[in-house]
Amino acid sequence: MPLLAQPDSPILWYRINVSLAMHALKHVNSMRLSLINTIAMSFEININNTMVQVQDGETLLAVLRKNGIKIPTLCYMPEFTPSGACRLCVVEVEGKRDLITSCTYPVEEGMVVKTNSSRVIKARKSLVEMLLANHPDDCLYCERNGNCELQWLAEELNVKERKFFSTKNTDKRDHSSPSVYRDPAKCILCNRCVRVCEEVQLVTAIEFISRGNKTKVNSAFNKGLNVSSCINCGQCIMVCPTGALVDISHIERVQATIDNHKKEAVAMISPAFIASVAEQTGMKNSDNPAGLITAALYKIGFKKVFDMSLAYDLNIVLEATLLKERMEKNISEPLLSSCCPAWIKYAEEFTPGILPEISGVKSPQQLMGRLVKHHLQKDTDAEKLYTVSFMSCVANKYEASREENTRRGISETDAVITVREFLRMLRSSGISLTRLTAENPLPPFENNSRAGYQMAYSGGKAEAVALQLNLLLNGKTENNFKFVPPKNPGSRKEVKVKIGKHEFGFAWISGIMEAQNYLDQLKSEQRTDIHYIEVMACAGGCVGGGGQPVSYFQAREKIKLRKKASQDLEKMCNHTIAGLNNDLVDYLSEDKSDTSNASFYIQFHQRNVVK
Repeated sequence: MPLLAQPDSPILWYRINVSLAMHALKHVNSMRLSLINTIAMSFEININNTMVQVQDGETLLAVLRKNGIKIPTLCYMPEFTPSGACRLCVVEVEGKRDLITSCTYPVEEGMVVKTNSSRVIKARKSLVEMLLANHPDDCLYCERNGNCELQWLAEELNVKERKFFSTKNTDKRDHSSPSVYRDPAKCILCNRCVRVCEEVQLVTAIEFISRGNKTKVNSAFNKGLNVSSCINCGQCIMVCPTGALVDISHIERVQATIDNHKKEAVAMISPAFIASVAEQTGMKNSDNPAGLITAALYKIGFKKVFDMSLAYDLNIVLEATLLKERMEKNISEPLLSSCCPAWIKYAEEFTPGILPEISGVKSPQQLMGRLVKHHLQKDTDAEKLYTVSFMSCVANKYEASREENTRRGISETDAVITVREFLRMLRSSGISLTRLTAENPLPPFENNSRAGYQMAYSGGKAEAVALQLNLLLNGKTENNFKFVPPKNPGSRKEVKVKIGKHEFGFAWISGIMEAQNYLDQLKSEQRTDIHYIEVMACAGGCVGGGGQPVSYFQAREKIKLRKKASQDLEKMCNHTIAGLNNDLVDYLSEDKSDTSNASFYIQFHQRNVVK
């Protein structure tokens, strides 16, 4: 799509072109630039006076990056059909009058490309200058300061002063959501959040509104994310290049509680959180990541620190027990997992018909909140206890605020700190993890199985439930039981396992679109061979959660590294099966509880929201 002639207002020019690109994308979204199921021809093209071998059907951007040439982008997303809206990836092609967007343009035999000519650099610089024309001057106060793609581009393109001026965005900031904070003034209309929300999560909580220079991203009827169809997964945060979308921070309220001597701040660390912090800081198993994080939390001011692994084991035992009961009742519908709060909110809003098939077991976060407050209230008034969970997910902030997760007006979990927030707390407190002496989390919750770390990544929980089910049905672990995950790539996988005389089908899916498509497929094909389905809203599971450090272009690699960190930490656990955790058995016995305890379950219900 050629650029329109630049009018008097540079911002109007930029917004009109973005609007046109978005409009065109609606009609070409099904088109793909690569040739599928055909034999691709190879030929050479000239890039900056160097001959490069390429495959027919590749885009220029893919070729350039494959050959080590850095091309700036803002709207480009590798998993999606390119739109060319931001136009920062423009290059010069011999014989073409206009600069072309390399993300949308396929290679052609004999083409001569220049990526660093003065014309190209000047165009890119002008585009960034126009983006900055109405951008807020508050980088020092922005949560993304130092990790902002717009900031990086301005530095790389040597933007030293404001050359264009435009009216600042005066739309009010949206802090209505318990998980996601939106600042319209920092939005650069890159379209990433809109596409992830609509095409990956099937939610469309935010969308482009109006056209031309009035184009903006907003929720329905400008009512705020809290009354939209937002499922609080935080994937929009993970793809946002600026500070337009960030999480609702709980740091200040937690710090205020720590400083309040009438309150007792209690930390609860999730295994996925430990693995993520270990990966982010370069810690190894031998460094004892859980112990160092525990020591850091005591330094910050927490009175007590607990490992959440026992709650993960309890969650596994409860769901495996439900699965066993469904088998005995010959229920053909699969049991759906309930540990992902974003998935639960999606089901409540968009597919309430499947709610009876969702397990109803509380998530590990809420189970742990209940366990800790019940355990400590013998010595401390429940109202004085302030439980803070350390998670890799912003949806847990929403989950903690649900009315169903309170007892007599007291929340099971009072605050949630993400990986990003914890790293910020370390920096502000001047704490270096590697220079601390490891401390152990407090009993009676310090013992664990590897189930907690398994639940950090997609497929791990399905395996943990299968292992526990085998223990429940056979009463032993050594009976040639094998759970071998398929090696096929993708976000949707199945495995069949033999337990006693029965064959069980287990499936695991990450991403709401994949989950919805899979459930629709099971229904249309009338399949009854799948008995348990693990659903995670985020790519790869919690290792790709909305509370992880933002690194969009390294996201896939980071997810793999966090999964590996989780699997490495599994090897250090006391037990391989949740039901073998003696601390769990002892606690249930001491508490006079069993797997039918009502406080371990939650009732999900249909939610009517703007769609």
